[in-house]
Amino acid sequence: MEAQTCRTDTVKVYFYQGWSRISPALKDNRRALDSIVRIVQNYSRNPGFRMQMAGWASPEGASQFNITLSLDRASAILGWVEEHSGIKIPEEKVTAGGMGIDWAGLDSSLVHSEAFEGRDMVLHIIRNIPIWHSEGGKVTGGRKKALMDLDGGEVYGHLMLEHFPALRRVEIVLEYSTEPAVKAVRTLPQEMATMKNTQPEPLPLPGHIPIHRLALKTNLLADAALMPSLEAEWLINRNWSIAAHGAVAWWSRDPAHRFYQIATIYPEARWWFKTKSPWHGHYLGLFAGGSWYDLENGGRGYQGEAGFVGISYGYMFPISRSLSFEVGLGAGYMFTRYEEYLPVPYMGGTHYVYQQTSQMHYFGPLKVKFAFVWRLWDADYNKRKKGGAA
Repeated sequence: MEAQTCRTDTVKVYFYQGWSRISPALKDNRRALDSIVRIVQNYSRNPGFRMQMAGWASPEGASQFNITLSLDRASAILGWVEEHSGIKIPEEKVTAGGMGIDWAGLDSSLVHSEAFEGRDMVLHIIRNIPIWHSEGGKVTGGRKKALMDLDGGEVYGHLMLEHFPALRRVEIVLEYSTEPAVKAVRTLPQEMATMKNTQPEPLPLPGHIPIHRLALKTNLLADAALMPSLEAEWLINRNWSIAAHGAVAWWSRDPAHRFYQIATIYPEARWWFKTKSPWHGHYLGLFAGGSWYDLENGGRGYQGEAGFVGISYGYMFPISRSLSFEVGLGAGYMFTRYEEYLPVPYMGGTHYVYQQTSQMHYFGPLKVKFAFVWRLWDADYNKRKKGGAA
């Protein structure tokens, strides 16, 4: 009897939260990737060779984002393997699918983990609460929300640290024969055997799941200081956004020698992390801009310009389907040059007499924010289904 020469190997490659970029240093990725490349180089030209990839995601973020993300991860594996093996694998030998959130994997991870307070309730939620719950055509809750609300969010935090990382992966199944004349036997799991080499049709979502691209904001602290503010922020993807800030106060009472005139504008780039969904989580930002001012309170006045650069940290949380609050702090370096002047009575009026030009270098806090946020420009389900996915 001839020796069996048909093989089926399963390899897993893991990803950071929200990323589809391959990180060889994460977990055992380097060894897994090298083994895939080696098999492709040695056996991809043999009859019966098949490479099937299933991408998965953890529950953070919107479900439609995770379907797209999981497919992007599977596609990234194929690109990596072809680049590092130097072999273009024929399309008919490759299938890839984006499977979305791996609820079954989370269930299995919990069953085989050490017991912790709330585990049985988590299993109950996963097994008994539907992914979406809707009333009157609108989504009102579901499985993810039930998990996030459990014990004030502490259990969800534990899941994020201990169980979610293993769900962010691509499972690669390689079938190949070590002899060209022998056809490999298909032994794929049923779930992966039915995958297509394009993104699977997403499960229908009850109601409307908004993923807003644009947010308009006003800093309530600046508004309270009679300096109306407006900010526009555009979400590039689940981890990056860009914003433009502006604020102005142009008040004056010339007879009383009181001037409160200041205008500020600056752009900012933000990296979002530990996000529970788009626009819900932490961010770090880098900003730079300028200000123009004329400040006087009945005595010596100061008129000048300033430039600044700094870093920021903030957190945004939703309060309704389209509204949020944001808190944030910014610190950095500012340089300003200004002219000092004195108001002097002159022929029944006021003459502002120049005194001197000064400058200042400053390191420290540059902004504090408590903002009201209106999220709009909804990338709705139908648009994303037609190719406009985020």
